[in-house]
Amino acid sequence: MIRVLFSIGQQRRLRRVLWALALVAGAGSAHAADIYISAEFKPDINDPDKREFTNTTPWSGVCNSVHLQSCINNNWWSIDTKIRGTKHGVHNANYGEDGFYIAMPPPRTVAVTSDDGGSTFELGVSIIGAAMRLTDEDRDGPLDPASTGRPRNCSMALTNGSAKNRSAMRMFIRNDGGQGVAACGLHWLHTNNYAITEFDLTYKLTTPAPLAMRSGVYRGTTTYRVGGSGEGADFNLGTGVELEDNIVNVHFELTVDHAFQLDLPPGSDRAVLAPKGGWSQWSDHGIAPKALEREMPFSLSSSGQFEVSLQCQHPLADGRCAILNVTETADDVPLDIHLTLPGFRDSATGAEVVGMPLTTTMLPPVLAADVFIIRRASRLHFSVNGEAVHSMLDHPGSHYRGGVTVIFDAAP
Repeated sequence: MIRVLFSIGQQRRLRRVLWALALVAGAGSAHAADIYISAEFKPDINDPDKREFTNTTPWSGVCNSVHLQSCINNNWWSIDTKIRGTKHGVHNANYGEDGFYIAMPPPRTVAVTSDDGGSTFELGVSIIGAAMRLTDEDRDGPLDPASTGRPRNCSMALTNGSAKNRSAMRMFIRNDGGQGVAACGLHWLHTNNYAITEFDLTYKLTTPAPLAMRSGVYRGTTTYRVGGSGEGADFNLGTGVELEDNIVNVHFELTVDHAFQLDLPPGSDRAVLAPKGGWSQWSDHGIAPKALEREMPFSLSSSGQFEVSLQCQHPLADGRCAILNVTETADDVPLDIHLTLPGFRDSATGAEVVGMPLTTTMLPPVLAADVFIIRRASRLHFSVNGEAVHSMLDHPGSHYRGGVTVIFDAAP
C-alpha cells in the first residue's frame, strides 16, 4: 500500500520595502500632500462571477458626511486631498476662472508593482469629478456666496446651497466621464475673499484583471499639481488662488488574495494498488497484470496561480518515488505519479494539465486557469508498471509501502 499525503503549502517570503522619493523642481517652496487609495480582490467560491476589485479606501471629504448615502448610491468616491488655501472671487457671471471654478486633467496610467518586485501591472486612474468648499474668511459676505444654478461642462452632484452659512460646497461630476480635459464652473461667485477649506477628488479606477495577478500587494504612486490660472497645474482652481500645498501624491495599494481550496474525500491518505478488474486473472489463470494502480479523486477550486511539487519518503535518482518491500528483502519498486486538473494549464508551456507526470527533480510547474474554477473534479494516478510488476510478483505475500507528499503551493 501507498500512504499518500496531500498538503497545501503556504510559503512565507520576506518582502522588500521600497522607498520612493519624489523630487519636484520649481520656483519657491513646493509642499506636498499625501493621500492613499486602496482596493482588494478577494474572490468568493460561493460567488465566482465576482471578478472585480473592491474599493477599500476610507471615506473622506464631502462624501464622509450627510451625503454618504448619495455617494454610495451613485458610486461616487471622494477623497480629501488636504489642499488648503484662499481664493479671491470676482463677480463675473461668465462661468469663468474668477468664480467657483475647477479644471480637471485627463485619465492616466499608473504602474503598480508587487512588493517582491516580480510583477508590474497598469492601473487606470480617471478623475470623474471634484468638490471644493469655499468659506467667507471675514464673515461679511452674502449667506449664499455662489451660484446655485447648473454648472457648465458638469453635473451638480452635491451642494450645500440651502445652508446659508456664508460658505459654498459643490461636488461636480464631469459630463465626459473623466476621459478628457474638462473645466467645471458656476455662473458666478460673489466678490470676496474665501478660504478653501476642502478640496476633494472623485475618481474611478480601471484595475488590472485580477485573475492574472498573483496573490500579494501591489503599489504605485502618481502626482497631481494643484494651482491657479496660468500655472499649468493638473487642477486649475482659477484666478486669485493661493495654496498652502500645491502637490498631491496619490499612493495606490492593490491587494490580491486568491481563493484556493482542495477538497479530499475520506480515506485520501491511503492508496492501495491493484490491477484493473482485480487479481482474478493472476490468481485463477496466472496472467500477470501490466500495471498495479490506483486513482485518487479530489476537487479543486482556484482563482489564481499555484505550484505543484512532489516529495518522497523513498526518492529515486530519476525523480520518482519508490515503494519498499517491508516483508522481505527485495528491490525497490518505482512509482509513476500523474496529475490531471481539467481546465488548468502550465503557465510556462500552455499545456493542459492532463496526465502531467510529477517527479522530485522537475521544476515545480506554475498552474493557472483563465477563469475562476470552482470544485473541479481532478485526480492523481499512481501506478507501478512493466517489469516492476513482475519483480513484485516474484515475492508473493509481501507488502510494499512508501509515503508520497503532493504539495499545492497557493502562493508561488
